[in-house]
Amino acid sequence: MELEITKKRSGITTIIGLLSFLVALVALASLNIGLLLDSDEFPDFFLVRLPMIGLALGVVGLFTKKNSRLYAFWGIGLCLFILLFTFMMFGLAWMINPKP
Repeated sequence: MELEITKKRSGITTIIGLLSFLVALVALASLNIGLLLDSDEFPDFFLVRLPMIGLALGVVGLFTKKNSRLYAFWGIGLCLFILLFTFMMFGLAWMINPKP
């Protein structure tokens, strides 16, 4: 009796899920750097466009086998967190009334 060895295939969808996770990490790091440096002019690319790209890559990365969806889930979660944080930060900042 022989044991059958199955090969794990890492196709393009696994790479796309990993790219989604890496894009989300870059966007999160840039958001933290922007908040730590307290710069007034922070590029719109890192706040909105990069997380949207990561979100799209994560959704595409979900259409793969079950054993390789982990990076896509993490990428989607981080990108949604960044987008939610950005819009909540601006929304709550507009609610502050400096002159009573």
